[in-house]
Amino acid sequence: MNIYADGHCDTLKKAFDIKKDLKYSELDFNIKDIELNIPRIQTLAAFVNTCYEDGFKRAKNLVEYYDEIKDETFLIKNVKDIEYVCKNNKLGVILSIENGKAIENDLKNIDWFYEKGIRMMGITWNDDNLIGCSCLTQKDIGLTDFGIEYVKKLESKNIIIDVSHCSEKTFWDTYNNTNKTLVASHSCCFGICSHKRNLKDEQIKAIAKRRGIVGICFANKFLSNNSIVDVNDILKHIDYIINLVGEDYVGLGSDFDGLNDESKLKDICNVSKVQVIEETLIKNGYSQDTIDKIMGKNWIRVFSENLEE
Repeated sequence: MNIYADGHCDTLKKAFDIKKDLKYSELDFNIKDIELNIPRIQTLAAFVNTCYEDGFKRAKNLVEYYDEIKDETFLIKNVKDIEYVCKNNKLGVILSIENGKAIENDLKNIDWFYEKGIRMMGITWNDDNLIGCSCLTQKDIGLTDFGIEYVKKLESKNIIIDVSHCSEKTFWDTYNNTNKTLVASHSCCFGICSHKRNLKDEQIKAIAKRRGIVGICFANKFLSNNSIVDVNDILKHIDYIINLVGEDYVGLGSDFDGLNDESKLKDICNVSKVQVIEETLIKNGYSQDTIDKIMGKNWIRVFSENLEE
């Protein structure tokens, strides 16, 4: 591989819960399983499950835990940081928030997260919240009035808006109330696998129109309805997006450490196996330039175009 970037994993949450650092080899994403001979960027999400009464406290704990375990990773806050990581073959980290419940009902908490290095934030997880409706909602009313304030505040702070887990109306309300880039950090294509978590064609086109990206998630139930799911199914979703909107708007969104064993792909169960994706792309005739975009350059473009100088 020449480069690698992943738009989403839940390693920070898992490491915090079991009180381990990023060298712990049982984590799907861990430092021991990678070689730092190429530039790497890993998005670490502070995931807030709806079960937490105080979402801000939970997210705050996770973000502060990164400071304790960051080890040889390099926190990316701006474009110069990206350039440094790419030039020096470092392991860069983008910190993100999964589930806008993390701010509870206070938009000022976004400022706190930004100061701590958060550069991408989602809207929902699998449940509705004060901001909007999730993909599993029973009544899709989209963004709330507070939710509209939320996405506008993210945009004003140059925090990338992540629409993974959103309901359709929440997605379109977000699109219609913002102007900058939207990403789906860990999602797949409804046109291949009709799961509620997946994106329909018009949503993918809208993300591409905003120069965003869809990070293909490695969860087998989002990739296929078949009983046997492997790297070839990731390739099908990559092909689908390229045929729909072009090669500049697709990347990887592993969801490492966010999937149970039944949801994992057997051939890409952790970060040590991601080269299988590149090997499969090569076997299927992709050019090295296109492979580099899929494996990392597209995410780096998105970060470079949206973070502050």
